[in-house]
Amino acid sequence: MTLHPHWIPAPAILASAAGAKDGFGWINWTVMAVYLAAMVGIGWWFMKREAASTTDAYFRGGQRVPWWVAGLSIFATMLSSLTFMGIPARAFHTDLSWYIGQLPILLIVPLVSLCYLPFFRKLDLTSAYEYLEKRFDLRCRLFAAVSFILLHLGRIAIVLYLPALALSAVSEIEVDVAILVIGVLCLVYTLIGGIEAVVWTDAVQALVLLGGAALCFVMAFLKVDGGFGGMMEIAVRDEKLFGNLRWDSFDVRDGTMSAVVLFTAFFFNSLVPYTSSQDVVQRYVTTRDIGSARRSLYLTMVFSIFGSLMFFGMGTAIYAFYQTHPGLLDPRFGTGDGILPFFIMQQLPAGVSGVIIAAIFAASQSTVSSSLNSVATVFSKDLDSRLWRRDRNDRTYLRAAQAAVLVAGVIGIGLALWMAHSRIESAFKTFNEMIGLTVGSLGGLFALGIFSRRANATGAIIGAATGVAVVLGLRLGGAPVTGLLYASIGFATSFTVGWLASLGLRGRGDGSLSLWR
Repeated sequence: MTLHPHWIPAPAILASAAGAKDGFGWINWTVMAVYLAAMVGIGWWFMKREAASTTDAYFRGGQRVPWWVAGLSIFATMLSSLTFMGIPARAFHTDLSWYIGQLPILLIVPLVSLCYLPFFRKLDLTSAYEYLEKRFDLRCRLFAAVSFILLHLGRIAIVLYLPALALSAVSEIEVDVAILVIGVLCLVYTLIGGIEAVVWTDAVQALVLLGGAALCFVMAFLKVDGGFGGMMEIAVRDEKLFGNLRWDSFDVRDGTMSAVVLFTAFFFNSLVPYTSSQDVVQRYVTTRDIGSARRSLYLTMVFSIFGSLMFFGMGTAIYAFYQTHPGLLDPRFGTGDGILPFFIMQQLPAGVSGVIIAAIFAASQSTVSSSLNSVATVFSKDLDSRLWRRDRNDRTYLRAAQAAVLVAGVIGIGLALWMAHSRIESAFKTFNEMIGLTVGSLGGLFALGIFSRRANATGAIIGAATGVAVVLGLRLGGAPVTGLLYASIGFATSFTVGWLASLGLRGRGDGSLSLWR
């Protein structure tokens, strides 16, 4: 699920939620403590059973992860605290039009299952970017590895900062302390437990966040006069379903939304991580065989379609509640995106609000732990063992990988703390717009290798660099193009230029590793 920059809560608005209730309460603190302790306990369990004693176990879980756990892990990895808090805010302030952005998953999963997955499994990869060197050359592999690491260090910081801000807004704990609590505990279980700890905690966190969303949705519409029926009446009356969706337009504005553009933009925004992002691709190789990997993908598809509907439903239900009880809505939330934590602490009973805040933590930790382990995998496999320390023993690489987890965690926590003391509104918006700078080109690079037999390394790296340059030019030049389309523009540019350049220039390329031989 991809998030638009305008979905990011402003700190000043979130902070106003602090007055929603007097304190977090011992019941909520107990719920939170039990949840956090359980996450660390899972990491400790896998460390004690020697699940992370080799690099294969640390990065791939010995390929013994059940398919349903891998599926839940992919779902949780693709979510984040940004999504959990942002989607309800989007539905609250506009309507359900952006739900169409979840539908491309119905095309993406079969495409990945049939065209991409066989290569990842057949080549017995640990890092997805090993494929790029086998198909093209080392330059393409390094481009992908560095792009992934830089992007995910920033992502770790943001998804640490946002739930910490929410916790600070509804409790007595300071933002800095909350960042340290979330970050350090997540770092501990990722460091000691490896990928098995990550995927199992992801599975638990997926269930927690879905359960929390369902609970919040039900509690919200039950508070509406007339219950679910009353909520739907208000939604229809105020055009809160798909009132802003247009099929005869190609514009994407804050008001009218083009169904065609939204579907196209979210197709590429989702296709890229499912085909070229190490944190997702790594799940494909943790299962026993390709059949299990495919089942995990289809499970992810089901949860994405119905889970996202629950998140949108939360926003609609909260909107209907405040329409029937307008005196309870703080006017500072008229344009803000912090409505979910405000509603949680104002309207939900003790214990229940603790579960929902724990779900926000779950969304954050699943993203952070996945990024940490994947960054360590890329560093170890694509940089350390490939460039600097070849042919070392497995124990050396394992320790280096654990050190990489630690360093990435410290950098992410440090950046999050910096965000807490800076003008983060602009930083949030800029980061989300800049995501398309590299990930679109990266997705195009993989597609070029898989779908074009004639593509070569020279053409591929020219295409990838051109894709980055084009999107960067659009961003810095102030072109009237929505940031939603950056990934699709980068993808198309990287693929097209790479293919054309390959026709006119010589370069290394193993066409046998393409779909058509």
